[in-house]
Amino acid sequence: MAVAQTQAALVMQEQAEQLTSHQVISLLMDGAIERASGVIMAIHSGNDENRQILAAKLKAIINGLRESLDFKLGGTVAENLAALYDYMIERLHATEGYPAEQLEAVTETRRLIAEVKSGWDNMDLQVPDMAQGA
Repeated sequence: MAVAQTQAALVMQEQAEQLTSHQVISLLMDGAIERASGVIMAIHSGNDENRQILAAKLKAIINGLRESLDFKLGGTVAENLAALYDYMIERLHATEGYPAEQLEAVTETRRLIAEVKSGWDNMDLQVPDMAQGA
């Protein structure tokens, strides 16, 4: 069965030229949350094929988020996010063949990504004008 694109992927395709890197990361997190919800629905409906496909897509998005980290600029925050993303991937890998355990891991992953996204979306991206303070 074919799995539809996430809404986030559709927005990225339609608005690729206008999106900032900050918005792209936010959309990736939206896509991860959407994929996690899809895995949960597939587990509840007993659709193993979709569960496996969507779980693989979820892991790919999380790996993409990890790869986007700038350790030089992000310092400790980037290191902590990398550790969190690694934890999510490890949990998802460890529970792949066990739907009940996978349900718990995917639910936790969705919650963690939602928390990170909330912080990400609420970041103040304005750079203070240093000339005004002088």
